[in-house]
Amino acid sequence: MLLSRIHDRHLAWAGAILLALTVLGGHWFTGRMQRVGENMESARVTALARTVAASIEAEQVVALHGDSSDVGSPPLKNLRAQLQGARAANPDFRFVYLMRPAAAKPSVMAFLADAEPEDSADYSPPGEQYTGEDDDLWRAWNTGEALVQPAYADAWGRWVTAVAPVADAKGRTVAVVGMDVRADAWQATISRYRNFALTISALVLLLELLFLWGLYRQRRANRQLATLNGRMSQQLGELRAAQAGLSLADVVVQHTGEAIILLDSKLRVVRVNPAFSQISGYAAAAVLGQNMPLFMHEDQALLRRIREQVDVSGHWTGTLWATRADGEAFPLEGSINLVRDDAGQALHYVVVFRDVTVQKRLEDRLRELSVTDGLTGLPNRRAFDEALEREWQRCMRLREPMSLVMIDIDHFKAFNDNYGHPAGDRALQQVAKALLAASSKVEGAQVARYGGEEFAVILPRCDAPRAAQHAETLRAAVAALGIRHQHNSVSDVVTISVGVSAHTPPNGVDLDALLLDADQALYRAKARGRNGVQLA
Repeated sequence: MLLSRIHDRHLAWAGAILLALTVLGGHWFTGRMQRVGENMESARVTALARTVAASIEAEQVVALHGDSSDVGSPPLKNLRAQLQGARAANPDFRFVYLMRPAAAKPSVMAFLADAEPEDSADYSPPGEQYTGEDDDLWRAWNTGEALVQPAYADAWGRWVTAVAPVADAKGRTVAVVGMDVRADAWQATISRYRNFALTISALVLLLELLFLWGLYRQRRANRQLATLNGRMSQQLGELRAAQAGLSLADVVVQHTGEAIILLDSKLRVVRVNPAFSQISGYAAAAVLGQNMPLFMHEDQALLRRIREQVDVSGHWTGTLWATRADGEAFPLEGSINLVRDDAGQALHYVVVFRDVTVQKRLEDRLRELSVTDGLTGLPNRRAFDEALEREWQRCMRLREPMSLVMIDIDHFKAFNDNYGHPAGDRALQQVAKALLAASSKVEGAQVARYGGEEFAVILPRCDAPRAAQHAETLRAAVAALGIRHQHNSVSDVVTISVGVSAHTPPNGVDLDALLLDADQALYRAKARGRNGVQLA
């Protein structure tokens, strides 16, 4: 219980760290998406400014003097009409105007033309010097770039100011057009991107919370299951003890679902219940007075040892293979109890058993599933660990060499991302089949799916040179599949990196060293360009 609480505390700390990292990541992601929205709106407003600048006739601009003498002139009227047309075409525009350096004072920007009515308080006549912030105006004049200033608010709402150069036929800047654009769409786009980022971050956080909660519930359920298993084990023990004390009451014998056989001291059948005939197929009349026919094909030495145990201890419980009347073999789970007379002599043997064929098949199937990878059909990590330990112990006893090959599919995440997980599953199956086929020629070789896109091959009685040669065979076999992988940096087909470790126990290393050496060799194979073999 104390160990379980320690594990729960570690889980809580890990969950807290994960959530904190998610919050920080969400903060960064929100800022990033907001900047994306700002960049999009800036590009849109800049495009509007360039469009207006392109519509201005540079010849009309050049014809202006930039002072009061332009008032009433045809060029000024034409330019004002063009500016007013641009403002009328876009309801989000407010001020639209033209500027260039003042003729009398070239270091100051002055108005050339204004789209505002001449009687408006906002109207700026030709030659009026601009007194506001003019860094962006000068930058547009000097560089020929269109610019957008950050959004600002005034009594009429929120606005952004855009400026763009007006160029003549030779590409020379002759004026700068400026405009105020309503910032509603600007703000809406930024809000939309920010809200999107906040939503995604909240969903990720919620999923992590659900995952952590589910993990906590699973651990709690596992503890409850362990307690229940303990109780069930205790109850099964009590049940077996109770079976040893069953009486010969007819009602129990006739109605129980378990077969009950009463034998005399010579092991001849005295009585059987209906369940015996149902399970074995033998009629009661056919076995009365006879030795029990169920175990004619069982190991006679085993049967003698069972009887000896019963004669000594008075009880035996276990599983045996029996034969039905039609010749079918089936597993039975049963118990044998010895009944003695007052003098302590054997009087009867009470045999109670049940057919566990279905249970045996289920256990065999569950055992098979527990050690088999469902996707590739190869032994899984659990089966690999057991086989590796078993082979290592055997090699230690016989002082034979042993090699381990670790395999990783190159850039498999990119394969899944670009071709989809169904294609990735098919690729894993093809690679597994190729590895298995190539290793079938090596005596004792065992191929397993180590995890994800990693595979492992155990090569007993195989030294380093042979292991390296087989590793190259595996690499070539996978490449020969020709599975298209355009996102593989080393080839246009699926390839593998292979690490090889070989030891002859005992030689000062243990099984962990064999694993570590193979893993480090695999790391070097990937670090040195992939699609290759490295020997530890």
